[in-house]
Amino acid sequence: MVRASHIVLACAAVLCAAHAAVAADIAGPYQLSPGDTVEIGIASIPERTQRAAVQMDGTIALPGVGLVAVGGLTSAQLQARMEAILPSKIFHIRLPDGKEQMIVVSPSDVTAVIAEYRPIYVTGDVLTPGQQAFRPLMTVRQAIAVSGGFSLLRSRTSQTGPDPVDLRRDYETLWGEYTKAYFHGARLRAELQNKDTFDVRIPEGSPLPDSIGAAIAQAEGAALKIALSDYQQEQHFLEKAEKDAAAEVEVLAKRQQVESEGVKADEEDLARVTKLYEAGNLTNNRLADVRRALLLSSSGALQTSVELMRTHHQQEDYARQREHGDNQRRIGLLSELKETDASLAELSTKLHAASQKMQPTGASAQPLPIAGETIRTQVTIVRKVGDEWRKLTVDEDAAVAPGDTVEVRFASELESAAIQ
Repeated sequence: MVRASHIVLACAAVLCAAHAAVAADIAGPYQLSPGDTVEIGIASIPERTQRAAVQMDGTIALPGVGLVAVGGLTSAQLQARMEAILPSKIFHIRLPDGKEQMIVVSPSDVTAVIAEYRPIYVTGDVLTPGQQAFRPLMTVRQAIAVSGGFSLLRSRTSQTGPDPVDLRRDYETLWGEYTKAYFHGARLRAELQNKDTFDVRIPEGSPLPDSIGAAIAQAEGAALKIALSDYQQEQHFLEKAEKDAAAEVEVLAKRQQVESEGVKADEEDLARVTKLYEAGNLTNNRLADVRRALLLSSSGALQTSVELMRTHHQQEDYARQREHGDNQRRIGLLSELKETDASLAELSTKLHAASQKMQPTGASAQPLPIAGETIRTQVTIVRKVGDEWRKLTVDEDAAVAPGDTVEVRFASELESAAIQ
């Protein structure tokens, strides 16, 4: 028993020493490796700013410079190397008039930074294992979070229940429907206010890529502009027709006034001629001519009155059509908005239910005990240090480096003891 305990203590000491050695090896500044992307810029020649990927042989290809070895360099060493190389080169730029100008680069004009790091890889008992983009100061906890969190269902293949991938698919599908309804409602509200724009920010908490939300918002924005243009053209047509009818009413009213004065004058002339005829001073032909003139002027005045009434009615009809069209449009938009809001409420409820279903499989919290045994998370980082690969058991707050593989698995206390 004594010997066994000594062996356990010795193994533990060896493991601690190995972990300390790995930690010491990775404590220094980050060194460029194949898969990283650097950005080289020259302040005096902004158009020469370019990105280059570090190749398998540790070099980058720069136009006008050629292959430059950068593998194994730190960020500061990369800056120093570019400051030494670029000022020794002659660059030409083409001016707006077509002439070329030679540019002399000084070291202070050169900038060299690491634009993109090698990705990391998360495997094991997480919801969505695979490649993830590395971010400076990234921790294991953050790597697990972007991988969807812990997934107990993945580690327990014998457990009955929905596949977490299916749950994730259904969840994101609901988010897609919710996003479409969300932007459709925003478009309807903007259309009701006769605005040609609306808030195109993606709903908070959406797991969908920004490009999908932007495409949906763009489609609704285009539909909004078309609908407003069609409505404004219709309203403009009716307003113009109403104004034309009003102008015609004004002309007819003036003509009616002139014709009324003519009829009155003809009536007075008829009365005077009738008296002269009764007195025997005029012939019957003269009386007939005056009566005919009165009849013609009266008919013209009556026709103008009828045309004035018809045009005035048409003017009112155009106004009524414009108002009726606007009211019908608003009723239709309000009805559609009511249905959209109801759909949003239903989708919100479904999203809540779907997220609750995902909690046991995709939550970042530790899983529940199984059959009385405490289930613990074991995280191992596989990292290349120098020319060899190392494995380091870490906690969730450990820093991640570019190119790391983060292995996550669940194990019971008995299984952990057996592994140790």
